[in-house]
Amino acid sequence: MLSLILGLATLALTATPVTAFIECNVLNYGAVADNSTDLGPALTKAWTQCVIPQVTTTVATNVLLYVPAGNFLLASTVTFDDAANWNLHIAGNIYLPYNPALTGTMLTFENCQNILLNGPGAIFGNGYRYRPGGDLTLNPSRPRLIRFQNCNNCEITAVTLYDSPQFHVTIIGNNNVAHDMAIIASHVGETDGFDMSGNNNYVHDVSVENGDECVTVKTPTNGFVAERITCKWTAGCNIGSFGDDNTAVNVQNVVYTDVTISNSDAGIMIKAYPDNIGTVTNITYNDFTLSAAAYPIYISAFWAGNGVDTGKLSITDVTFNSIVGTGTPTRPAVLLDCNAATPCKNIVFNGVSLTNTISNKFTNACGSGVTGIPAC
Repeated sequence: MLSLILGLATLALTATPVTAFIECNVLNYGAVADNSTDLGPALTKAWTQCVIPQVTTTVATNVLLYVPAGNFLLASTVTFDDAANWNLHIAGNIYLPYNPALTGTMLTFENCQNILLNGPGAIFGNGYRYRPGGDLTLNPSRPRLIRFQNCNNCEITAVTLYDSPQFHVTIIGNNNVAHDMAIIASHVGETDGFDMSGNNNYVHDVSVENGDECVTVKTPTNGFVAERITCKWTAGCNIGSFGDDNTAVNVQNVVYTDVTISNSDAGIMIKAYPDNIGTVTNITYNDFTLSAAAYPIYISAFWAGNGVDTGKLSITDVTFNSIVGTGTPTRPAVLLDCNAATPCKNIVFNGVSLTNTISNKFTNACGSGVTGIPAC
């Protein structure tokens, strides 16, 4: 019995200790919940003095940068560079001031790995102050809310974003996920919800109300899934645009499933400039319900730009499955307008039923499944 007890004692002494949970509360680093004191310096100080020294594992939730309940003013931009393996947990409310000199992105994670950004708090962008009456020219460099730049295996969830002066969430990198959250903004342009690029990213169970992109894929992307998306007053769920003179477009293996879009400028779009060159291929849209969506299904090589057909953007193997609902009475249900040098090929429609529209229109496109489209 004595040998057993000694053996257990030795095992206890040599066992790997359980990693302690570390909380880095911004209140301990100069933050004040008075909606007046700038939260930015406190976030930076808590990160550099508490988070970075404490990160010893690859479990993000072991080290928490904590914004507690209360009302905080974020009056300066914050960049977490070379960040890895920790959690920014926002329990309170963060408000942006109106400052015409404020520009950039309010919260940037750069060159990061395994970051969790979560709520249940909220960020209020007060974007209406930067564009009174919907004027987008008054403060053209107005700030954005959140950006993951060159980041992998990161997650954003459960935080509500209100009315960013410009885009809400931009994620560039691989194996990232955004889910179970809402974006609510004014019904004006330049208020994108989720702009995604990289490989194997995933957006699910989100809702977006704004006046621009809902959940959109940018180049380059190889592997993207969006599921259970709700878009209100948006510009739809899109691929692109790719910018003028972009000669390296590469978007492939994209799947959208179970999407509801209402009162929107568009439903599903692939948006390009007439001088774009590259590839968009293997794109699938499943189970969309549209209500009063202008341009319900729209592929355009001439969405913006000078209109001169000089591009060679290849758009192929795009499938639309079970797209139902209503458009608007002055626009086609399906409008495909592609480059002459690289016609859109293998555009397949299954179970598309859209009413309150005019006749479909096809230019330099072929496929099957809807009236008027020529076979390839």
